[in-house]
Amino acid sequence: MQIKARTTIIPILALSFLALGAMPQGGDPVAQLTQRVQALEAKVQAMQGTMDAQSKAAKELIISIDEAEKAGFTAGINPRSREILLNAWRAQARAMSSANTGKDGKADGAKPKTEPAKTPQ
Repeated sequence: MQIKARTTIIPILALSFLALGAMPQGGDPVAQLTQRVQALEAKVQAMQGTMDAQSKAAKELIISIDEAEKAGFTAGINPRSREILLNAWRAQARAMSSANTGKDGKADGAKPKTEPAKTPQ
C-alpha cells in the first residue's frame, strides 16, 4: 500500500504542530497570568478612551442638532423628513452617550430633548 504525502503525511504533520503549539509552555504561571492581565488592562483603557471620545462627540452632536433645528433646518420643503432625520441623529447620539455610563448610571452625554421642536406650518 502506497502512502500519499498529500493526503496523509501533511495533515498528520499539521496536527502535530498544532498539538505542540497548544501544549503549555514552561515558566512561571503567575508571571504569565500577570502579563495577560496587564495586556487586558491596556485594552480596557484603550476602549475606555474610545468610549469617552464617542460620548464627547455625542454631546457635540446633540448640541449641533438642537442648533440646526433652532436655525430652521426643519422648515422648508418636506419638513417631516427633516424631523425624522433629526430624531434618528438624536437616537444615535443617545446610544453613543449611554454606552459610557458612569457609576451613578447617568450618561456622560448631554441630556437630549425629549420632543423635537414644533415646526411652523
